[in-house]
This record gives sequence, structure tokens and C-alpha cells, in this order.
Amino acid sequence: MRILIGSESFYPNVSGVAVTARNLASYLAGRGHQVAVLAPAIRPADGHEIYPEGFGVYRFSSIRNPFRKGFRLTMHPYKKILGIVRSWRPDVIHLQDPTSICSCLAKAARQCGVPVVISHHFTLDFIMSYLKLLKPIHNYSNAQFTRYLKDFYNRCQYVVCPSELVKEWLVTVGVTTPVTVVSNGVNLERFYSYQSPDATRASLGLPNLPLVLYVGRIDREKRLDTLLKAAPLILSKRPAHFVLCGGGSLLERMKKQAARSSLAGHVTFCGQFEHQDETLPRIYQLANCFVMPSCCETQSIVTLEAMAAGLPVVAAAAGALPELVADGENGYLSRPGDARDLAHKVGLILDNPALAEQMGVLGMEKVLKHDINLNMQQIEHIYEGLVMYAIA
Repeated sequence: MRILIGSESFYPNVSGVAVTARNLASYLAGRGHQVAVLAPAIRPADGHEIYPEGFGVYRFSSIRNPFRKGFRLTMHPYKKILGIVRSWRPDVIHLQDPTSICSCLAKAARQCGVPVVISHHFTLDFIMSYLKLLKPIHNYSNAQFTRYLKDFYNRCQYVVCPSELVKEWLVTVGVTTPVTVVSNGVNLERFYSYQSPDATRASLGLPNLPLVLYVGRIDREKRLDTLLKAAPLILSKRPAHFVLCGGGSLLERMKKQAARSSLAGHVTFCGQFEHQDETLPRIYQLANCFVMPSCCETQSIVTLEAMAAGLPVVAAAAGALPELVADGENGYLSRPGDARDLAHKVGLILDNPALAEQMGVLGMEKVLKHDINLNMQQIEHIYEGLVMYAIA
């Protein structure tokens, strides 16, 4: 098959959408399909690249995203995209969002008679967290965004989402296009593979103490302030060290918050790793506990990675996280934004290594159904069904 993938977030961005889009393109190319990704240019000019996994990337001129540091926005390049669709003659187009590039692709697909699949990756709370100017008219804005999404998705032939929570919401707001839950998936072998921790610990300058780990963007919707407020409570009862991996608009603020709360010697900010960096799975292997305090996850790829690495997880009882973390089984759910409850749950894990190991094993069992190859096969089957229907 010939497949075009559109995404406003793609490598070198570090986000769930960017990781999922690259994983999808890599898998499909590895299966022998002809694949190209349409994404914003890293610099203002258009461009084209060939990735080592065997797919191409068309880049469109872009500007800095004023709402998200390190991200870029294209300015509705419809004519260029229509030209690519006409010359490429794809069998399927797969959109990763309903914004500029993807809205152009959807319009071109309708004009050229190409079936469209769209993946829904976000919550409206996530969008509103970046649009502070709309806060006074939050309810109105939510209604308008919801109406736009419903209309956009109902013009597609298939909707894919990563959790039952998201599917239920899409159906509730009036999406009538078929909606299927397909996990973002995780490379089980990569994150389960054991490496000696000594070299990684030394290279990152981490102490030989129990490690509490967070991996992901350091932005407002991730609620890392809750973790930093919980850290002194955790440390008051046992030794530990906190490792935060990621970059984002609040990184410097979080560093200052840690320094103000006398955590400077107890927290290591490792900065942002490329998702392909082999240091990343080794950091998971070092940790004793993984924490995800975010309240607006539609799934959470990093939580899947932590589970694949055998880590017990303490996650906010919000969004789709309860679909991954069964309270008291492979980790604990904490009350959203409640630092004391978060500290208590992390403490239960750190104080009981046997329990932590048992939770880690249950997490590895639970994550098996999220094997990335199984989930990519589901998407491939969706494409095949649409192509067969189009031929018929």
C-alpha cells in the first residue's frame, strides 16, 4: 500500500504524537509499504528527507508555535499538499491531528477520493491548558472545539484512539464514524532488556539510592509541581532521589522550585532524550518507582514503557491512566493534585521492595497486550479493510 501520514508534531519534537507517528511510519515501511510523512519544517523553508527506517518526510515552511516551546506551526499549505496527494496517489491517508497539515490532507483526500483514518491523541483540557487567553470563555471554547472535532472526524472514514475513555467521549459528543481503540503500543523487548546499571548511574551522576522516576515533557499539564511538593514528604521518612527526564516550557521553573524547597541535592533534571536514545530504557531499569502526576493523559506512552521495564507506577487517578494502573496491583492511583497522597503511595512502594517487585511483574503481564507490533497490525488491518471497500 501507499500511505501518507500527516502530523503537526514529528521528530525532533518529543511528544506522544511525534513518537506514535514515527513508530507507525517505521513499522509500515518495515512491512514493505511505501510511506511518507507530512510535517512542519524544523526551519522556515520547505524540505524533504529520507529517514533510515525507509520512509520519506515532506517538510512545510513553518513558524514557531507561540503556545508550545520547541514546536512549530504550518500555515495551511493546501496547494502543495494537494500536489503531493495527486502525484503520490496514496491508498490511505492517516492523520494524527485535526490541524493545519492534516486539515489540508483531509480536504485533498476528499477531492481525490482517498479514504482517511484519523488518530485522536488529546483531551480538550490539554488544549485549554495552553490557551490561557480563552480561559474567561472556557465553556464556549470547549463547545466550539468539540463541534469542530465532531464535524472533522465525521468526514473521515475511521477514527483510532488509544483508550476506552477517549472512545466513550468521542461517541458521546456525536462522532458517528467507526471508532476503534488501538493502543499507542510499546516496544516490549527494548524496555525489558536488562543492562548493568552501574555505567548509566555513573554517566548521569546519580547516587546509589532508591530512584523515583518521571519521564516526559515538563509542561503545565503534566502537573510536576505535585511531584515536587510530594518529594520533601517522601524524603522526611526515607532516603530517595528523584530523576526527571524531559524538556519543556516549565523546565527552568521546576528547577527553581526544587531549589527553593531545598531539593537541589535530591533531584536530578536529566534534560530531554531523543526517544531513540538507548540511554532511555537504561534509566527506566535504574528506577524503583515511576510517577505520572498528569491529569489529562489519553493513554501515556511513558507509563507503558515503565510497565514494560518492570516498574511499579504511581499515577494520577485521572484521564486514561486508570486503564493502565490497577490500584494496589501494578501500582497505585493517587488523588489528582494531592501531594500528600502521592507521597504516601510512593512511600508504600519504596518501603516494601517485595511489593514493588510483585507490582512490577504484574505490570509486565498487563502491558503484554500493548506490544507495539500487535497494535500496528490492527492499524494495518484497518487500512486493508478501507482499501478493499474502496475497490469494491
